[in-house]
Amino acid sequence: MSSSTASTSYHPASSPSYASDRTPNPTTPSSPSAMNSDVSPAAVVVPPPPPPLTSTDTTTTTTSALQSRLTALRTRSSALSSELTKKLATSRSGQSLLHIGPSLSTLPPDLSTLLDALDPMLEEVTAFEGENLEELKRLVALGGGVRRALWRSRFGVECAEIYRDLCGAEMVLRMVRGEVVEVEEEGKSGANEEGTVGDEELHQVNSLERAAYTTLYLLQELQSSSTQVSAMTGAINSTNAKTPGDGGEITNSLPSLMGVNDSELNGVIIEKSRFLMKLAPRIRRLESDTSKCLVGKLEELLACIRDDMMEDSEDDADSKNALSRKKDRKEQMLLMIGNCLRGLALLGKGVDAESSFARVAIMPIIRSKLSMGKLDEGGSRGECAGLFFLLDDIANTVASVYGSLLRSSEGMFAHDAAATNGKYSSSMEVDLIVSGVWVPVATALMTDPGIKTAIFSPGIANVLQANYSALDTFLSELASNLLKTPTTDDANEEKSSVESVELGDFSHLYYQPAITPITIDHAQSRLYSHPTTIEFSKKWNLPIYYQLRFAEFCGRLDKALTRVCSEGWEADVFTGEERDNKAIRDQVGFELAIFVELYDILTSMWKSNVFLRPLTHRFLRGAVQLVGRLLAFIKEGMDGNIEFGGNKETTELNTESEGEGESTETVMGIPTYHWNQRVEDLAIVSWELTILDTCMTHDYLDVVAKTVCPVDSESIKSTHNSSSELEEIRSLSSDVLFESSRDISPLIEHSWNKLIVDNLISQCCVPLSAVKGVAATYRMTNRPPPTQASPFVATILRPLKEFDTTYSSRTPPQIGDGWKYQVIGTVADRYSVAVEELIATVKRTEEALKSRKTRRMMAGGMSDGEKVKLQLYLDHMEFKSHVEELDVDVERVAGLVKLRDLTQEAESLFEQTQKS
Repeated sequence: MSSSTASTSYHPASSPSYASDRTPNPTTPSSPSAMNSDVSPAAVVVPPPPPPLTSTDTTTTTTSALQSRLTALRTRSSALSSELTKKLATSRSGQSLLHIGPSLSTLPPDLSTLLDALDPMLEEVTAFEGENLEELKRLVALGGGVRRALWRSRFGVECAEIYRDLCGAEMVLRMVRGEVVEVEEEGKSGANEEGTVGDEELHQVNSLERAAYTTLYLLQELQSSSTQVSAMTGAINSTNAKTPGDGGEITNSLPSLMGVNDSELNGVIIEKSRFLMKLAPRIRRLESDTSKCLVGKLEELLACIRDDMMEDSEDDADSKNALSRKKDRKEQMLLMIGNCLRGLALLGKGVDAESSFARVAIMPIIRSKLSMGKLDEGGSRGECAGLFFLLDDIANTVASVYGSLLRSSEGMFAHDAAATNGKYSSSMEVDLIVSGVWVPVATALMTDPGIKTAIFSPGIANVLQANYSALDTFLSELASNLLKTPTTDDANEEKSSVESVELGDFSHLYYQPAITPITIDHAQSRLYSHPTTIEFSKKWNLPIYYQLRFAEFCGRLDKALTRVCSEGWEADVFTGEERDNKAIRDQVGFELAIFVELYDILTSMWKSNVFLRPLTHRFLRGAVQLVGRLLAFIKEGMDGNIEFGGNKETTELNTESEGEGESTETVMGIPTYHWNQRVEDLAIVSWELTILDTCMTHDYLDVVAKTVCPVDSESIKSTHNSSSELEEIRSLSSDVLFESSRDISPLIEHSWNKLIVDNLISQCCVPLSAVKGVAATYRMTNRPPPTQASPFVATILRPLKEFDTTYSSRTPPQIGDGWKYQVIGTVADRYSVAVEELIATVKRTEEALKSRKTRRMMAGGMSDGEKVKLQLYLDHMEFKSHVEELDVDVERVAGLVKLRDLTQEAESLFEQTQKS
């Protein structure tokens, strides 16, 4: 080498790898086997990477230097392997990778050679799989074609059947229309010479019902096809919306003959749908023509029944054979009408059937029966006296002419309204009872202006109540009147059944609708829940009716109270019927006419010619208001705000029947007074209030309950309420009446415990002024000692004794004897005070006379003061005896105890007089 080369040569002493080779680190492993030593991972020291070699280094590096560098790289590799193993061992995924290490050592040394050997075989396998996949696709395509052909053939058969049914139904309609034209030309009605319905006509009507079934089937197929196409279109749109980039799924599954290709089936369905869409106009036209033919035939049959009934009413003397033929004809017409009704129900044209029945069958009857003349028949104009009989006549006529048809219709369609839970729906496919009969009747009553005004707004309470009751009765009994089964011919039919079978007549085996009470109840429920019934009910101006009635009730009560103010409580103010007056006095117990008048007014609210069920709450409120009006009048009188008497009354007497014209009579009023100052008036009014309090929650409640919550079955039907609802109504009525009677007891207690007590006390205390005169009787008069009580003592409790004797049987139970103790206690207290003052005066007088030494002794050695004390003692004993006569415990009267204490000193004087 040259000097320049030597100057730039690599110095091993300055190389880290060389230094490490000469003085190796004892802690660093020198081979891969050192990884399996006991050196812990923390003790492993990773040497820094050797510096990269330059081109100059590679040329000048010696063999020992290369070996040293290789050793350093191995050391570093071992350290990194240890670090990697430690990190892999601490994770779950790394632990699984550790197991792959041993298998890597078994791989062939030359993978490229292995791949070159496998490529031809893999190409052959791929080619084989491609050929098989193409063959499978071909087979699947052939299978799909077979399936599509099967589906097309099946749908083709269905389409052929659909088309055949359509053509057949159209043929039936053409036949029926052709027969109708032929009949009109020939002047025939489809009946044979004997007057019965021909087989051809029965066949036509049966064919129309079958055409209705066919039409329903075609409509369902058309609807089903449209629904399927709509569902397929939605599914295709949703499938196209899903792409792999948008989250759609890509499947690599092989085609299979077991699966169904939706596109193939959808194509066939679309073909069928296109076929049906081409037939859709004809199907819709078939539906319209079928319903028109059914409606026309139904109206024709209804007209025949009406005409036959009119002929029967004109000619009642038919022979037995003629009656039999008419009966057979009627049964055959009922069969054909049933076919028409069922056909219209299938097509959902029940409304057309109901309107046809109302127009052809019911409206002629209504027009012939309903008029203003018949409405006022039996009374003056505007009273609607004939309304009840008019409605009853309409119901009976409809039942006699079309009753069998109504029962048959109810039997056919009522079961369709039944639900799984046992309840019945409020609507049916064909409801002739409600929409066929009731709706036209109600419409006729609400449409004609004159009839509407006369019925709903007469302006007279009695007329409005009678009209409402008549229509309510008509509506509540309509279902039962129309569906009732005639029983006159049942026995004859049973007797001739065997004979009819022998003659080949099996009419008694025909279907007969089972009309049960439950069926009638369901029909009645539909009547009440129909919108026409609700609209009909709104036509009644019931609040005005109640105002008119309540004005009458208030007028009667106000007139009675006015007369009471003029003539007193004993005034005869009753204006009702005499039998009611006697019944109220005997059964309830009222004595004053004003209370009899009030109770008659209260009970008249619930009479059949006054009460209306929708106004129950108003009548209850009115009863409470009337009772409150009387209680307010009584309370004002007790407070002294009302004066009785003092007015002159002039009455006019009509004597035209006697030919004397009109005369007037003047009645002088009684002197004015406040009745709260008369214990007799207070006692009798309190007793009447006690009776009123009792009857409001007992007798009157029974009257209300019998009207609002009747117990008989006929009345219950007209209430439209269940048993639980009736019990709730009775409970509410009881609560209302009990609440109204709560103000009565305070008036009774105030009357007895305050007013009567105060009046009796004032009367009984008047004689007590004579107590002061006892001293003057014996002072310096030389009279002998007294032997009997003073005369005034017997008059002290006389007002109380007389009052108690008269009104002891009319004392309210809640009052008891407390009022007596109040009167006697107060009187005794005042009596004892007067006696105490007198005794004090006597003592002061005796002291004055003693000081002047002018005291004189009288006969028997008794002073004037002692005589006075003896007289007071005798008066006390007399007063005590009168108190005991009133059944009062004297020990409970504080005033009597005080009197005893005050006069006890004279008891010894009384004993002396008794001994002498």
